[in-house]
Amino acid sequence: MTARGRPVLDPATGRTVTRLPDTDGPGVADAVARADAAFREVWSDTSPARRSGLLRDLGDLLRDDRDEFAALERLDAGKPTARAAGEVDFAARVVDWFAAAARYPVGETHPAGPGMRTYTDRVPVGVCAAITPNNYPLLLAVWKIAAALAYGNTVVVKPAPETPLSIRRLVGRAGELLPEGVLTAVYGGAGTGRLLCDQPAVGMVSFTGSTTAGREVARRCADGLRPVSLELGGKSPVVVFRDADLDAAARAVVAGFTGNTGQMCVAGSRLIVEQAVHDEFVGRVAELAGALRVGPPEDPGTDLGPLISRAAAERTAEVVEEAAARGARVILPPGRRGVRHDLGGGFFVHPAIVDGAPFDGRAWREEIFGPVLSVASFATDAEALDLAHDTAYGLSASVWTSDADRTERFGRALRAGMVWVNTWGDTEETVSVSGLGQSGYGRELGIHAVEGYTRPRAVWVAHRPGR
Repeated sequence: MTARGRPVLDPATGRTVTRLPDTDGPGVADAVARADAAFREVWSDTSPARRSGLLRDLGDLLRDDRDEFAALERLDAGKPTARAAGEVDFAARVVDWFAAAARYPVGETHPAGPGMRTYTDRVPVGVCAAITPNNYPLLLAVWKIAAALAYGNTVVVKPAPETPLSIRRLVGRAGELLPEGVLTAVYGGAGTGRLLCDQPAVGMVSFTGSTTAGREVARRCADGLRPVSLELGGKSPVVVFRDADLDAAARAVVAGFTGNTGQMCVAGSRLIVEQAVHDEFVGRVAELAGALRVGPPEDPGTDLGPLISRAAAERTAEVVEEAAARGARVILPPGRRGVRHDLGGGFFVHPAIVDGAPFDGRAWREEIFGPVLSVASFATDAEALDLAHDTAYGLSASVWTSDADRTERFGRALRAGMVWVNTWGDTEETVSVSGLGQSGYGRELGIHAVEGYTRPRAVWVAHRPGR
């Protein structure tokens, strides 16, 4: 174990796995300088076909080292093995997608007079700073890295301080494939992120994290007119009507608030259910959630691993206890009296349903990042929509109904960057996603990612100068 540096903990045990020093100011400046030199001297002149081929090799690397990357995600993020391996697979598919996208045509040719050719194209921004969160350490970093590299940029990635291990390994392995400086990493917390945002050679910043931190990123980048892409928090509604397939909806609701132990920006953490089926439906959800197994990530039978930190577990319990003190009905798994789960010193919690959460309380209003579901009921379609929109966020929303007219109306009316109708959580590398409101702006994945990692340019070429 390294003697000095920030501790990296195993959230399943609370023990220190290793220590990794924060990158200091000169170190951040050096990483950006190397990325800038690589962009100007090598990568900007690398053909799309060559970039595509290197990205295919990177995708193959992820597949070849799947077990190793999954083990690292399990170690510092507390992910159950099957979930971690699935995220590595998704990351490899994302790299494959952008390997192909590197060769897609962009731009347009415009009508022009004799002797003149006029066209628009897109050019890379240069050095991209990718600042990534702790809930999907490898996957969300790869979303940014693959897109930036495909469109001709170089990347300096800063993983969350709690979960640096898979990114450190990825950057090391990618160094065997990519030219020096094309993909580098810096490490540390908010201070390192601020240093990275302030570097003049950084052409854009892509950030995924909390809304509070996203605001600071945007403010820091504003002075240099540096563009940012922000994928921020959420407090997403799942609206369930009495005519829905209630069994399918219940399974989706449970997946939506307990998946990744609730540590998802798109978590369906607010259930808005029609009064006529409220008791029946909440009972179904409670039964399914109560059957989930909380346990160590390496156990194949584990459904929910630990939260990322002791503070996260304590905050989750506090939010639930606060709601209960204000009159909400808290439903826990059978035999459990509290949210915290004592298991080997780790940061474990049980799923909790907060029925009748006060609308001005934290359980209803704040992103908890734990497996907590707040429940409200409605009598009319208008009331359902009002409750769905009772949030500053706009990342995702889901509606469940068998009424075709209502499907279309809610599909149009829900103010969220991702809307799921009679489903929840579908995400594909080919579909661009983004948020509204306090959930940020900018696009990830799909064909529209090019808009964030390049800039449009208009070009006039005179074949008969002076005429």
